[in-house]
Order: sequence, then C-alpha cells, then structure tokens
Amino acid sequence: MPQPVGRRARQRERAGRKQAPASGQPDPAFDRMFHASPYFVFSIDERGRLLAFNQHADARLGPLEPQMQATALYAAWMLPMLQNEALPTARVRGYWRGEVALQGRDGSSHSVAQTIEWRPSAQPPCFLCLAYPTDDYDVYESRLRFKYLFEAHPQPMWVYDLASLRFLVVNAAAVAQYGYTEAEFMQMTIRDIRPPEELERLADNLAAAPIKGPEQAGTWTHMRRDGSRFQVEISSHSVTLSGHPGRLVFAHDISERTRLAAALHASRELKQLVINHIPHQIFWKGLDGAYIGCNSVFARFAGLNSNAEVVGKRETDLPWARNADAIRADDQAVIATGQPRLNYEERMTQADGAVRWYLINKLPFHDQQGRIIGVLGTIEDITDRKQAELTLQLRGRALEASVNAIVITTRGADGERIEYANPAFSRLFGHAPSAVLGRQLETLLGQHQDEQRQALNAAMQSHQEVTLLLRTSHRDGTPLWTQLHVAPVSAGDDAIDHHVCVLTDMTAIIDYQAQLEHQANHDALTGLPNRALLNDRMAQAVTFSQRFNHSLWLLFIDLDNFKLINDSLGHAAGDQLLCTIATRLLACANEGDTVARLGGDEFLLLLPVADQRPMAGLLQLVQEAVAAPVMLERQQVTVTCSIGISVYPDDGADPEQLLKHADIAMYRAKEAGRNQVQFYEEAMHARIAERALIEAELRHALAREQLHLVYQPKLDLHSGVLTGMEALLRWQHPTLGMVSPARFIGVAEETGLIVAIGRWVLRTACAQTKAWQREGLGPLRVAVNLSARQFTDQALIAEVRAALDDSGLDPHCLDLELTESMMMHNVELAVAASHNLKQLGIALSIDDFGTGYSSLAYLKQFPVDYLKIDQSFVREMLDEPKVAAIVRSVLTLGHSLGFKVVAEGVETEPQLDYLRQQGCDEIQGYYFSRPLAPDAFAALLRQRP
Repeated sequence: MPQPVGRRARQRERAGRKQAPASGQPDPAFDRMFHASPYFVFSIDERGRLLAFNQHADARLGPLEPQMQATALYAAWMLPMLQNEALPTARVRGYWRGEVALQGRDGSSHSVAQTIEWRPSAQPPCFLCLAYPTDDYDVYESRLRFKYLFEAHPQPMWVYDLASLRFLVVNAAAVAQYGYTEAEFMQMTIRDIRPPEELERLADNLAAAPIKGPEQAGTWTHMRRDGSRFQVEISSHSVTLSGHPGRLVFAHDISERTRLAAALHASRELKQLVINHIPHQIFWKGLDGAYIGCNSVFARFAGLNSNAEVVGKRETDLPWARNADAIRADDQAVIATGQPRLNYEERMTQADGAVRWYLINKLPFHDQQGRIIGVLGTIEDITDRKQAELTLQLRGRALEASVNAIVITTRGADGERIEYANPAFSRLFGHAPSAVLGRQLETLLGQHQDEQRQALNAAMQSHQEVTLLLRTSHRDGTPLWTQLHVAPVSAGDDAIDHHVCVLTDMTAIIDYQAQLEHQANHDALTGLPNRALLNDRMAQAVTFSQRFNHSLWLLFIDLDNFKLINDSLGHAAGDQLLCTIATRLLACANEGDTVARLGGDEFLLLLPVADQRPMAGLLQLVQEAVAAPVMLERQQVTVTCSIGISVYPDDGADPEQLLKHADIAMYRAKEAGRNQVQFYEEAMHARIAERALIEAELRHALAREQLHLVYQPKLDLHSGVLTGMEALLRWQHPTLGMVSPARFIGVAEETGLIVAIGRWVLRTACAQTKAWQREGLGPLRVAVNLSARQFTDQALIAEVRAALDDSGLDPHCLDLELTESMMMHNVELAVAASHNLKQLGIALSIDDFGTGYSSLAYLKQFPVDYLKIDQSFVREMLDEPKVAAIVRSVLTLGHSLGFKVVAEGVETEPQLDYLRQQGCDEIQGYYFSRPLAPDAFAALLRQRP
C-alpha cells in the first residue's frame, strides 16, 4: 500500500538501526532470521523488558529502544491478559497463541494474531513474540512465502488441505521429528501419521472442528516413519493457502512431560494409599485378577514370607481359595462400574472352618489418563468387634427398633431423671440423645399447663400403670399430641426405683380430622378454596347482597394456551405456573374477596359490594398480574387470560346461575380472540349451543368419513409451471351442510381433536400426491398445515416419517406449513423442533407471514424454505402504499435469507402483475384456481403442458 513520503523516510531511518538484546550487543541470529520479516517480531526478558525487535516492529510501533517496558507495545486493555494469561501460559506450556492489539507510540492500533514462545535456553531466557496482522494470518497466496514464515520454528508445523487432508507445506522441525522427507510429506495426508486406533477420533474431531478461527485439539498420539509413537499437543488455526482452505497446525511434543506426569501420578497415589492404610492389609490387582502388589501385613495374612511372593498370584493360590469366585465377582463389579465399594463387611470361612469378619474397602485403580487398570483394596479384621456388637445388638434391639418413644427414668433425691431414651424419643421431640440423659422428663415434653403437669407427677408416683393424653411440643416449638403410658418397675422390696415410659405420637391422628376438612374445601395444588368452599362463600355473598342491596361480581378466569405450556415444558412447569397465578390473584383481591380454583387452568374471583369499588381498575390489575412474565424451566413465559363476568342481580339470582353465566361469558372471550374481558349477555347462549353442537359432531366426523381434502394449486411466477398444491380440510355434514373451517378448526384445537384430524390430513395428502406422481402428472410438492398442538406433540416426527414411508412419497415433495405466531410462542423449542423436522428431508414454510410478531434475530435461526405472504396483505397492497411496502419488505427479507416467497389469495391480474414485477416466486389464489376436489385437480394437471 502506498505510504506518505514522511512516513517512508522515518521507516528507512529506523530500518538502519541495529536491534540489540538487553546487553546492548547485537544478536546476529535474531537479526538474520527476523530483520527483514514483514511481521512484528520482538523478544522480552523475564522482567518484561524489550530485548530485541525487527525493522517492521520498529517502523510500526516505534521508535523502540532496548530495555523499554514491553507493556508499552500493547493496548492498555490487553495488559491483564498479557500478564495473567499469555506469559504464564507460555512459560508453562512452552507457547501461547491468541489475538491481541498492539499499539504504536503514534497511537496507531494493530490487530494481530500473536504467538509467544518461551525460550529458557536462550541467554538470557526470553519470550519470543511473533505477531501477524489478522487479515494476513488467514490467507496466503504463496506457499513459499508462507513456508518462510515458520520454516525455522523449533516446533513441528504444517498446513493441510481441508478437503483432501493432504499436507500442503511442512517445516524443517516436522521433517526432523517425523522422519519423512518433505517430498514424502507432500504425498501423505494427516491420517498417515496417526495410529489406526485414533482414526475414528480424528474423523470426529475433523467433523466438529470450526471452519474458521483457532482450535485447541488436545493431546494425540502420532507415529514417526520408523513406527515409534509419541505424544503431542495439537493446536491449529484456519488459513487459506494458494486458494486452498486449510488449517495451520502446531504440534508440541509432550512425551517427556507425559512420562514424568505418569511416574509422578503413580508414585503419589501408591505412597499416599500406603501411608493412609498402613495398619491394615493393602493390596492391588490387575484387570486379570492377578496381584501386582501388597503391603507386608497382607503378605503375612496370605501365609507368605514377602510382598514379592504375592505378585502374580490369584485368589485360587491363597488360603481363601474357597471364596475366590465371590471375590473375583466383587472385583469385576468395581471395575465395570468404576464405583468404589467402601466399608462393607464380609464373613469369610477359613481353611480350618473358623468364621472371621472383615471390613473391606475396594476402589478402582486408575492410571494417569484416568483409565481403570485394576483394583485397590484394604482389609481390616473386625471379628472381635462384630462379636461385641452382636451381643449389644441382641440386648438393645427391641428398644432401639421401637417406633414408639421409650424412656427409662430412675428415681433420685431430686425426682425422676432420664437414664435411657431410645432413638424414637429423639426423633419425636428433637432432643439430641446426649442432651436427654439426666434430665427430667416433664422439662423435655414442653409442659406448660398446670393440669397436665399435675397429672404427670401423679402418674410417676403411682404404683399402677397409667395412660395419659398430653399436649406436648417439639424442641423447635412444634405442637404435638402424645399418649404417655407409664409403667413402674419395682426394686424388689415394693419400692419403685424406675419407670418405663412409652410415648406414642398421636398428632397425625388428631390432626387428621382438621386436614380432611381443609382438603375437602381447598385445592391441593394452590391452596385456594375449591368449588365446595366457593359455593358456600357465594351463597353467603348472595344473601348479604340481597339484604343490603349491593351488587356482586363473579369473574371466571381461564388461562390462554395453558395446554401448550403444559405440553412443551412439562406438568411440573405447568403446576408452577398455576401456583404463581394463584399468588398473583390473591394479591389483587381485598379482604372479603374470594379467589378460588375450579380445576385445570380455571380460577374464580368473587367480588362482593362491587357497586362501591373501582372495578375497571381491578379488572386491569388482574389482567396485568396474570400477563406478567414468569420464569419456568429457566425460560421466561408470558400467559394471558380470558375473563367472563356475571353480575348479581342482573345475570342471576343464585350462585349456580351466576357461575353458569360467567362461564358462558368466558367462552365468548375465548372465541373473540382471547386476552379480553366479556360480560354475560343473553345472546351468548346461542353461540355456546352452536359450539357444543360443533364439538359433539366433530368428534365423530373422522370416523363417519365426513372430512375430505381439496387442493389449491401453486404456480411458479417465473416459468408458469404448476409446482404443487396446498391441502385444505373440508367438512361435509349430512344436516349442517358444508361447515366452514372457521367454525370447526378452533374447536378442534381447543378439544385436542386436531391431533388425530391433522394426522389423517397428513397421511391422506401424502398418499394422494404419490398417486398423482405414479400417474405421471408431475413431481408435485404438497403443502400441509400443522396446528400448534401437532407442532408440540412428541409423536410428530414419527408420524411424519410414517406418512412418508407408508405412502412412498419422497420427503422433498412434502412441505409443512407452520404459522408465524406458533413458532414465536417458544422460540427455543420451535427452533429445535424445526431442525428435527428438517432432518427428515422435507420443506418447511412460515404461513401467514407478517401477521405475527417475528423477531428478525430469531427468524434466521429457523431452517425454513418458504415464506407465505398473508392474503390480507395481497388484497390491500395495490390500494394501500404502506401495505405494498410491507409486501416488498417481505420479498426482500425472504430472498436475502435464502427463502422462496409465496403469495396467498391472488385474485386479480393486477395483483399477479405486481407480484411478478416485485420478484415473488410462487402464487396461489382464486385468480389461478379455487381449491379443487382430487378428480378436478387431476384433470387440471392433465390439461397443463
């Protein structure tokens, strides 16, 4: 690039100066290698001072001087990374590589890819810093020029072609390390330096490697020409060399480091284990079950004179040979699962028939790569301890195992003191066992009533067994109901010196009545009043309103699209949402109001004295509270609600009528578009009746073969070829006649019938399309609409695959149409589902595009093939300039993202001409053809050339 005269003069002046190390003497090797390099090269000593630099660095960053702080060469924001990451990493690993920003003294900034190498053998030890502009680092037109850049590098380096994996260029270090000549390298691929067992891993790595940018590929085993193997650490960066996309690879030999690490690992593990387990038997075996080592205690137990005699022996060679199969099975379980078996007790029969108990620990024994190479174990003889434990266990088992709290008290000069308490007592009252002994029983029972205290004292003085029911408390203050049975123990001279006290927790039984009453009147999930309690509250509210002449409002609240959330995020998330909404509704209510849940996603809000309250503000508050975002499964979800309202006394004089009319009003709010409020009106009865009729008849329509498909052709605007058709559902009812999709599709969605109907539509459309193809009527592509419920159905992928397989239709001949609002409801799940569908090889379309709320940031994530312009835009685009602008924008957007654009509802020739002029790809609409029955569509196909 041409430069100003003044700048070239300064560069010639700087180029004449010799660069020197910290001693002030020239460094011929540095100068000879890097003086004329067109890239930044400099070295830094351990104190961070500049030792040497080449002409290019001095010209672009200088003027530079030896011994100046190297931090002056970097942008200020780069210094923490340089000091805390780059230099320490280079010192530990031998090198560091990354992208940094260099800064010249004149304030200029240079974005570069820099390699920092630690050279401990240099005098003095230093960091060699080589930096390449990021725009030069990726693309090289000349292999020779590229080779000169790293030929003298001490580490093996090469570039391979991404397509063929052949070496394009290698440096001298690679030739020396691998033993191949440079000419031989040029005939090889990177597979040829890998052992056979790593080729599959190599293929996986190549498939997952980024096309552009750097990659740290980790540790690999490579092979030299003589067959010897060594460990290398591989890193790479994308380059383009002589027009070939490839990767520049750095191979750092870590064989010695790996060997030292393995030795250190084995030494530390074995020594630590031996130190930790010296008092017990210690052994370690190989995968084949043969002992490979032990301690002296184990050798003596095996009847051998030294540890060395144990090596190579198996269980069958030792005194416990009769248990060999069980021991081997136990070892194999540890090896197979990789899980240790700790502190398990084993009974073993000796050769003389004696039975001994042992405490055994077995752990998987790992090498330095973490692979299991055997079993480590310790053995402790616990026979004496087991005998003592058994004796104590037999004596105390009855008391310890009792589910009732048992206390033994002894009588002293200052009253009854606890001598023993079983674990059940500690569980019941929360007192630690050590804190119970020596205490008075009444102080631990939380006695606060004089009457109960006197009854307890009388029982302790009695010579007869006494049973009491006491109101006690847990240590944390939790109230308890306890039945106390006191049995005196005589000392033999008719004097009582001990009492056995058995305490039974009666809290659950006594509280059960209250719990049953609460459960009978409240929702188990949200804790809100249920229908039974609501009916009682409504009856009271109606009576109050009648007496004092007040109005009463009943709000029937139903969450919109709750099933979609339940199906997509799971029932646990749905329950969490219901609890959140319940809490928010309670916050909206005043004292005296009732918030209830009827079940599912239906809530009721009972508002007495409504004529004296700002009800409009309350309704808005309820809608805003419900619509506030909720975090479910780490996703932010927004849900709206439809509200139906009935008012006393206008809409009913009793609770049953009010509830029925509020329900009807709520359904009207659903039909009107959801997320709104509807007051009850008499005319709503007719609409509800029709909806009930449609639902009842629709449930049998498929079985009675009342449903059929019609097909609307699609036309390629450029060639005039009929490219396919959209399958449209129709319902011919014997008494209702032709039922409009607008009347029954919404009902099918709400009831879930759309899943079975949609499955039938998909299979029928695929079968019909394949039949037309067999008749030679062209390679048609059929479009089938997916409902929101189908899209979230877990069985969708299997159903689409089955429809294709059963019909024999090629996947590329099927186009599934998804509505824009459906895909935007939960973008992450929609993107994942779209990709899963796309893997079947089918096409995907976004239907009614422009009517939803698409985000361009999300749109590019969807693997769709077509955008369909909604017919409302096509209808108005010639009359409304703003609508025409929207159409042009959709066409431009779709084409820029690689989508084809289809216009729906084309009905006139001017519309067709405008769309053709704006570059629309395909159209469908009445101008070309109405939806046709299968026979009529086939006839149309036969007429087309």
